[in-house]
Amino acid sequence: MLERIKDILLLHNGKKNPITSAEIARILGIVEDDTHAQTRALILECAEKYGLPLAANNRGYYLISDQREYDEYMANLDSRSAGIEERKRIITKNYKGTK
Repeated sequence: MLERIKDILLLHNGKKNPITSAEIARILGIVEDDTHAQTRALILECAEKYGLPLAANNRGYYLISDQREYDEYMANLDSRSAGIEERKRIITKNYKGTK
């Protein structure tokens, strides 16, 4: 199954050519809920196993095609990580303030 996912992802090179986890699930015949958690886990496992420069955005998954896409994706991940850390800080402060 991972090799089939790799073959699918290799057809989606560059930010302008994404594929969704729902589309991948449909191609593979995987039936699951709207979160596509199983398919997303398989996609990540595939990227790790085959060394694919996989990125994702709100339009789907794609293989990073150049330095610009790489830099943009790394900046996006850093921003998301900083947002999560800020939410953790706020929730911790608010929780401890209720004690």
